[in-house]
Amino acid sequence: MILLSAWSAEIIRAEQPSSPVIPAYERFYAAAPTGDFDGGRLLVSELNCVACHQADPQTVVALSSKTAPDLSEVGARVRSDYLAEYLSNVHGAKPGTTMPQPLRDLSAAERAQAIESLTHFLASTGSFRETRRREALIAPGKALFQQVGCVGCHNPDPGQGESIATSKPLGDLAKKYSVGSLASFLQDPLQVRHSGRMPSLNLSGEDATAIAQFLLPDLDPSFPSNLRYKYYETNLKTLPDFAKLEPKRSGEVDGFSLSVAARQNHYAIQFEGLFAAPRDGEYEFYLTSDDGSRLLIDGQEVVLNDGIHPESTRNGKVRLSTGKHPIEVQYFDGGGQTSLTVEYRGPKISRREVFAELSLEGADAQAAEAPPFVADPALIEQGKQWFAKAGCANCHAIDEKNLPPPTFTAKQLSDLNLTGGCLAETPSPKSADYHLTTQQKSAIRTALQKLPSEATSPALTIQRTMTQMNCYACHARDDIGGVEAARNPFFATTQQEMGDEGRIPPHLNGVGGKLKADWLAHILNDGAKDRPYMTTRMPKFGGRNVGKLKDPFEQLDSLPAMEVAIDDTPAHVKAIGRHMVGDKVFGCIKCHTFDGVKASGVQGIDMTLMTKRLDHTWFHRYVVNPPGYRPGTRMPTAWPNGQSVMKKILDGNTEQQIEAIWRFLADGTSAAKPFGVGGQVIELASYGDAIMYRNFIEGAGPRAIGVGYAEHGNLAIDANEMRLAMIWQGAFMDASRHWSGRGQGFEPPLGDNIYKFASGPDFFALASETDDWPQGDAKPQGIQFKGYRLDETRRPTFRYHYDGVDVSDFYEATKNGDFPTITRTIRFVGKPKSPLYYRAATGEIQDLGDGRYKINKTLTIQLSPGDVIIRSNKQDLLIPIRFQNGEATIRQTYAW
Repeated sequence: MILLSAWSAEIIRAEQPSSPVIPAYERFYAAAPTGDFDGGRLLVSELNCVACHQADPQTVVALSSKTAPDLSEVGARVRSDYLAEYLSNVHGAKPGTTMPQPLRDLSAAERAQAIESLTHFLASTGSFRETRRREALIAPGKALFQQVGCVGCHNPDPGQGESIATSKPLGDLAKKYSVGSLASFLQDPLQVRHSGRMPSLNLSGEDATAIAQFLLPDLDPSFPSNLRYKYYETNLKTLPDFAKLEPKRSGEVDGFSLSVAARQNHYAIQFEGLFAAPRDGEYEFYLTSDDGSRLLIDGQEVVLNDGIHPESTRNGKVRLSTGKHPIEVQYFDGGGQTSLTVEYRGPKISRREVFAELSLEGADAQAAEAPPFVADPALIEQGKQWFAKAGCANCHAIDEKNLPPPTFTAKQLSDLNLTGGCLAETPSPKSADYHLTTQQKSAIRTALQKLPSEATSPALTIQRTMTQMNCYACHARDDIGGVEAARNPFFATTQQEMGDEGRIPPHLNGVGGKLKADWLAHILNDGAKDRPYMTTRMPKFGGRNVGKLKDPFEQLDSLPAMEVAIDDTPAHVKAIGRHMVGDKVFGCIKCHTFDGVKASGVQGIDMTLMTKRLDHTWFHRYVVNPPGYRPGTRMPTAWPNGQSVMKKILDGNTEQQIEAIWRFLADGTSAAKPFGVGGQVIELASYGDAIMYRNFIEGAGPRAIGVGYAEHGNLAIDANEMRLAMIWQGAFMDASRHWSGRGQGFEPPLGDNIYKFASGPDFFALASETDDWPQGDAKPQGIQFKGYRLDETRRPTFRYHYDGVDVSDFYEATKNGDFPTITRTIRFVGKPKSPLYYRAATGEIQDLGDGRYKINKTLTIQLSPGDVIIRSNKQDLLIPIRFQNGEATIRQTYAW
């Protein structure tokens, strides 16, 4: 496959093209010698020749041709005047189009009649609505258009000045769309253009509207305000009874805009107006907000999205008659982010923002609009007939009942006259006229001759698909493609210090070995926004269009699986990995976000996504030699020349150190935050005497008592449930949450290797060994917490009283190699009224012999005395407490 790229980057087009414009063709093949197979093959697929000219199934599949837009509900998207103009002169109405001029074999009068009937038919498929001009969105819409990725295929400032030759022309969008209909298309192009040549950028409704307004800056008239509002300043957690509130101010506003709020948080707004339903039928409304909102039509609740929550969407349905209906939207913000979007869909109306349909009672909101198009039923039926026999149905899908089957026929692809028909110097009236150039015709002729016997391979599949989808506009692979010089300035970053790495999409060399199969499939199918510093987004092409890339990427790029053995427990290995990525060792978190928490420096890819995204072997190779995989990267290596600089960690073994980081990150968002994440830590640490922390501890409840020992073994007691709640190793607690501000919320342990115990008290009287163990708060069960006393090194002994028995519970930590163990001694004094049991563990129990047990394959315990009861049906390990002379002692050691 020959690709020519150097010539095209600086070519500028001063005139509107008349021949079909396919960006990748213009970039790689337009200057190729005549008879170029690869360029011709691309033209055959992008002009969808097989829609009319039948070909063998193998050729059809191999071509992956671009299908024409789906015309279902096109009347709701496109102006009827534009439909008529376009059908009359497709190349004049939209220069560069890949659609041929239809109906060329008819007389002028017949052609005019056919076009009129086709226009009536297509316009009848939906209800086109004007939308209000929103001048404030033009500037942000331009910024979005030029930064999110649109400029990969289109001119950076459409309609202004000269055009980059490899740009897909947009035509006169103002003749075709309203702001609302264009925004609706931009939100989900794949719904209309199934082949993915116009991919989705996963735009929000607000962003799509802004871009649409930028592309249509002078289109729609300025309407008067269309809603009334009342604004309240109040601190809420749910929607209030607005009738009981006194508004701070009221007035009129254009749309459901939160700009009427006088402060950033803690307010409520009540919007009221009229919603114009274009026709009878069922309507579905979508209410997106952060925080609570409610939508009412005709005084009846249709959607409720109440409470304090991040941006989320709820929907509801209602049947409406044609005409105006009172609409009310209630909203409140309880702090943090704010947002409110109201959308709807209805009979032959695709989902769109509620804006054009709003008005105030008594206001002539539609005064500036032209009278709506009224389709003639007789012409609609004639249009259906023409849609079938003029060849429209061969290329375009349309969801319409009673549509005649296609009747247009053409020669088989293999039987074409390569100097006649569409490829003639002057196509005959009965032939499709694409306005092909001489060079394009020559390329197509060559392709048609070689197509039946063309070779294929994984490399060719990748090159052809990336060319068809114009992936090369942003990405390079094997020295092909990449951002063109004329477009380069529009690829931006929020982290200027990252240079080109922060703004230019990565090359795809070896991508099949870099990304996991599932993640690669996800990106191809859904797009991605994994790089927070890069404004350009990875588009959503749809799996059916680019899913075929996954297998050849893997076939060509996959790396051999590697296994790294580490002779230690999984929890210890993860603790080592956590330690290394923190700011006390390699400092990875200084340049990478972690579970959404920003880094102190540049905002690299979130570390909690890495093992989800990246191949295990590739990760090992990359972190040792980042520049070898991405030249120019700012990513340093902690293992220069493959050697570790941290000789005391895992004996300086490079592979084991990297593997420990991988296994820690494999926990994803549930991984404990490394040191240095989330601001300044106030670390509580023991340097001899034990240290205690009484507060809300995550996993130990609101009456938690944490104890940290100098040996770096730690525990937390739940004083509500009278139990040992959890043990962990390493760092003790971060007091910053509870020592700053109001100290709300639960603080998790700062260390690693956290083992959590089951709910319920540690000791209890059971009438039978088969009885269920009590759960939750122990006080109603008769157990009293009597506080604790400290020894000379401030180690606490916790005290309880139950059923006539005083209980003392003492812990000590012992260093065992690099990791501590904890030994617990419980002394019972008294005479219980009922048989008393101690629950030593809960979960999957493995008897190791000599009083040793493995719990949940993680925790090893040693018990004395050893007369235990293993309740397999309850997954409990119980010790009967046997008193001698009014006393009993249980000793338990925890190693994990």
